[in-house]
Amino acid sequence: MIKSMSKKIYMELTPPGDGDFVADKDRILRALKADFGDVVISQDTFRRHYMSLRDFDWKLTVTMIMKGHEWEIVRIEPGDTTAVNYGYAVDIGSTTINMQLVDLNNGKVLAEEGLFNAQIKYGDEILSRIFYVKDYPERLAELQKCTLDNLRELVERLHQKTGVSKSDCGIMVIAGNTTMTHFLLGYDPWHIFHVPYAPAFNSCGFIPAKELDLDFPGLVYCFPSVANYVGGDIVSGLLASELYRKEELALFMDIGTNGEMILGNNEFLVSAAGAAGPALEGGISKQGMQAKPGAVDTVKIENNELHLTTIGNTKPLGICGSGIVDLLAEMLLEGWIDSAGAFVPGKSERIVEREGEYAVVYAWDYESGSGEELIFTQNDIFSYMDTKAAANTMVSYLLEASGVGAGDIQRLYLVGAFGAHLNIESAVTIGLYPDLPRDRFVILGNGSLKGASMLLTDAELYNTAESIIERIYYLSLGDATDFLTKMYAAKFLPHTDLTLYPSVTERIKQRALARR
Repeated sequence: MIKSMSKKIYMELTPPGDGDFVADKDRILRALKADFGDVVISQDTFRRHYMSLRDFDWKLTVTMIMKGHEWEIVRIEPGDTTAVNYGYAVDIGSTTINMQLVDLNNGKVLAEEGLFNAQIKYGDEILSRIFYVKDYPERLAELQKCTLDNLRELVERLHQKTGVSKSDCGIMVIAGNTTMTHFLLGYDPWHIFHVPYAPAFNSCGFIPAKELDLDFPGLVYCFPSVANYVGGDIVSGLLASELYRKEELALFMDIGTNGEMILGNNEFLVSAAGAAGPALEGGISKQGMQAKPGAVDTVKIENNELHLTTIGNTKPLGICGSGIVDLLAEMLLEGWIDSAGAFVPGKSERIVEREGEYAVVYAWDYESGSGEELIFTQNDIFSYMDTKAAANTMVSYLLEASGVGAGDIQRLYLVGAFGAHLNIESAVTIGLYPDLPRDRFVILGNGSLKGASMLLTDAELYNTAESIIERIYYLSLGDATDFLTKMYAAKFLPHTDLTLYPSVTERIKQRALARR
C-alpha cells in the first residue's frame, strides 16, 4: 500500500440537530481521530469551506497532508473524490527546473516537464545572482518571481499534458540547493557564500502554497539542507540512492556548477562540496554550450580521425560538458595531447594555431551549423583541468579524512544531468572519477527529482530527510591545509600518480601500440 504524503478520505457524517450541537470543525476532526489521531486544519482553510458543508449533506472528501507527526486538512470537497489524488515533485537546479506529476493513489509518475531556470538571465553562475541581489530587496524579489513563474508554467504544462487539474494536487515537494531554496522563499543568500558561510535556515517546514502565490490547494515542502554547498537536492538524492541504509561503502557524486559529494554508509556520512564552475556545462569555451540541440555530446577518435555526434543529430553549434570529457579523453588516448593537457603539434591536421595558441578543430567551417569552425583551445583545456582537478581533489580529501582508499568504494552513485549523460570510461580516463571496476558505477540521473517523488509516495521518508542532516558531517574545504597541493597533483590526465589509474595507463599503452 502506498503511504503517500497526501490522503483523500471520504466521509458520510451525521448532520447536526436533534440535540447534537457539535461544531462543524470538531465534527470532522472527531470522525478522523480514531484512524489519524489529532488532525489539524488551519483557520484559513476552514474559513474557505465551512459555509458549504450543509450544501452536500455532510457527504464529503477531505484532502490531508502528512507533516511528519500530524495530518493537516488542506481541502474539503463534496462527494467522493478519492480517485483523484495527485502531487508535484520538483527539482530546482541553477540551470534547469524539472517537475513531475505523481498519482498518489498508486505512486505512478504520470508526466514530467522541464525548462531552463529563468534566473539564468541574471547570471549563469549562482555567485553572479547572489551579488546581483545583495542589498537590493527588490532584486531578490525579481529572482524569487523567476522561480515561482517557472513553477506555475510547469504546473500548467503538466495540466495540458495530462488533463489533471491543479485543484486535485495537495502537495508539492521541492528539492534544490541551499541558494535556490533561499531564492525560492525570498531569503537573501549572501551569507551562504560569505562570512559566516551559514544559511539563514536549513529546514523550512511546510508552507501553504497560497503564501507563495502558487495556485493549488495544498502545502509546499522543501528538502532541508546540510550546509552552504550541501543542499536539499543532495539530501533528496541520498534518499534516491538509499546509500544511508546500506552496509557497503559508497560515494555519492553530483558534479555540476557545484561539486557535491558524500562518502559513507549506514554507519557514517561525510560530505564535502565546492564550486566547480561552468566548465562542466561547456561554459569555459567560447563555443561551449548547454546540452541542447546542436551541442556536441560524444566524440571518438579512430585511426586518427575524429567522429562526433550532436544532440538532435543536427550540425554542431558548440560543445557541451559530456562532449568535452570525451574530446579530452580521446585526444589523450590518441596522443594529440600529453598528460599535462598540452597539444602535441603535428599529431593531427585538426591541431591548429589560432590567435597565438594551439587549438583542436572539432568541426571545420563546412561541417558546423554556424558556418564557422568550432575549436577547443589550449586555454580551454587548462581551464577544464582546474575544474576536473577540484572534483578529483574533493574525492581524495573525503577518502583521506575518512581513512579509506579509493579501492574500498563498493558503489559510486553519479547524480545530476552531467553524470547522467557522461561516458564513464572517458570520465575515468581524464581522472574525473576514480578508477574503479565499472560495475560499481550507478547512474542515478536526476536523483534530486527521484528523491522528491519517493517522498511524495512514502510519507515516512519525511522523518528520514529531516533527521539525516544531523548524521552528515560536513568537511570544510577551507580547513584543508594541503588542498592546493593535492589539486596541483590532480591537474594532469589522469593524475600525476598513475598507480591510481591502472586501467587508463593500460589503455594509453594499447592505443600507442595500435598506432605503430
